[in-house]
Amino acid sequence: MLTIPTNEINTGLVPRRWNGAARCFLLSLWVCCLLTVVAWGQEPQHALKPPVQSSPRAVLKPLDRSSPRAALKTFLDSGDAIGAFLVRKYFPSPSRAAYDHLRSQVKTFMQGLDLSKVPPAARERAGRAAAAALYETLNRIELPPDDAIPDAGTDAKRWVIPNTEIVLERVPEGPRQGEFLFSSETVANADDFYERVRALPYTRSVPLENLKETVIGGAGWLIPYRWIQAIPEQLRVPLVGQPSWKWIGLALLLCVFALSLRLAYRLSHRGSEQRPFLRALAQAAFPAFLLLATPAFAYLALVQINLIGTAGSAIEVTATVIMFLAGAWICWRLAPVFAEAIIASPNIHTESIDAHLIRICARLLGIVAGAGLLAAGADRIGVPVYGIVAGLGVGGVAIALAAQPTVENLIGGLSLFADKPIRVGDFFRYGADIGTVEGIGIRSTRIRGLDRTLTTIPNAALSKMPIVSLTLRDRLLIRTTIGVRYETSPEQLRFLLVKIRELLLGHPRIHPEPARARFVGFGASSLNLEVFAYATTRDVGEFLGIQEDLFLRIMDIVKQSGTAFAIPSQTLYFGRDNGLDACRTSAAETQVRSWRDEGRLPFPDFAPEQKDQIRGSLVYPPRGSSGSA
Repeated sequence: MLTIPTNEINTGLVPRRWNGAARCFLLSLWVCCLLTVVAWGQEPQHALKPPVQSSPRAVLKPLDRSSPRAALKTFLDSGDAIGAFLVRKYFPSPSRAAYDHLRSQVKTFMQGLDLSKVPPAARERAGRAAAAALYETLNRIELPPDDAIPDAGTDAKRWVIPNTEIVLERVPEGPRQGEFLFSSETVANADDFYERVRALPYTRSVPLENLKETVIGGAGWLIPYRWIQAIPEQLRVPLVGQPSWKWIGLALLLCVFALSLRLAYRLSHRGSEQRPFLRALAQAAFPAFLLLATPAFAYLALVQINLIGTAGSAIEVTATVIMFLAGAWICWRLAPVFAEAIIASPNIHTESIDAHLIRICARLLGIVAGAGLLAAGADRIGVPVYGIVAGLGVGGVAIALAAQPTVENLIGGLSLFADKPIRVGDFFRYGADIGTVEGIGIRSTRIRGLDRTLTTIPNAALSKMPIVSLTLRDRLLIRTTIGVRYETSPEQLRFLLVKIRELLLGHPRIHPEPARARFVGFGASSLNLEVFAYATTRDVGEFLGIQEDLFLRIMDIVKQSGTAFAIPSQTLYFGRDNGLDACRTSAAETQVRSWRDEGRLPFPDFAPEQKDQIRGSLVYPPRGSSGSA
């Protein structure tokens, strides 16, 4: 039996100053801790054979906890096996394989405790400390004889060790149903029990005394126990349940972690609005660092420095919270990275409704994944997720009512995406206004008006407006009504209609179908002729030029026919009024009579051979203009 006095582990005072040896030692300790992550995957595995069982059939036999007597014996035997392994294997030659074997024995040791009321994230640390404290307590009190402890076949559901508050309870249900475990109240009070009996002598033979202090003062496989014994006693003095040197190591770890955190934070603010993919990727650097660095920090603090008890449980829970938060955060941040990668394809405009829908879908997927991680993390640290979800369901009604306008705009944006009446860059009419689409978001649309002002319209309002896409027109309509004076004779009117129809058919930028000029009615002060035609252009500026040319030619035709445009006024005729031009009237009437005599009168329409002869016969642009050849 090896006895390690307690005063070699937890006595001494904090030094007033550091000497060179202490600095070198702590520096070496810190370097070893930093190399842990690399060494984790590089050190060869050395097989450790389990203790030889009495029979090959007993190798996989589960530990007996079917009765209070069997559970108590199994627990004490597990503690003795850990002490014997520390003395014979781990302390003389620490290695990763030995440490892994030790952890498997500790897990078996902890299986005798009811840890159901401890958050899953803190069970390993809290269970290890409670098991060591309870083991040391049982070694220092008088236990009843074996025949006085209930054995197999007992109907008891609960047994209390005489003269103590230590309770063994039968598990009522679940995969371990029927096993006797130390109750959750016993686990919670294990440290208190140990403090009350730690001054008592041992009542049973153990392979290693002061197991709890040894576990608290020990470290991982990279820091051998003989190194710890070589540390000055002042650095081994307990401080808030941990040796002082562990707090120093934790402080150094926190400094390096904070420095790395600052660098990752600065990296996350790189990028610009002009390069959204790189910016979104940079914003994911900070949560990615937390997701990768936190397990490394927790491993160094909990495994190599070996912080246990309250401090270890707090670090383990905090690391778990940070990791799940970082996981949810990186889901949120990686969503726009994937969205921008898809939008970067040449066929998707960055401000189109397609791009915004891709972004919102990626965001929703990120939110769902993040919420799932947060729920899993909350369950791991013991937060009642289902109760919170139920509470959110009640409050969700109020939130839905408050968010009704936002939801309405979202649905409006989805309807714009489904119908696609407009796209970014389209020139369109909405209601009574006209403008060009500059951006279609999931909530609103930005429109540049003719006066160059930028208008933002909620999608819910825009989806209810009549939307006329002017960009999608293949031709632009020319439609006007010409009013000539009532003195115009029918023959003059026929001449005027024929010449205008010839103009429409002969103009190279007027589509022949359905170009028409018709006498449509009698106005208050005019005979009305309607001109209806399509200009073969989609550009508004070019259209205005074509329309202007057409109107000027019509003015020439009206003048040629001998009539004139009517004006909405009353005309008083005096003797000096010469009336209409008699010569031109006679010429127009003669022309119409000749068409009639020859059987070529173009009413109600031109004959097909006449159309072929007239079509495209005019010159456009007119001769002498800047656009003519």
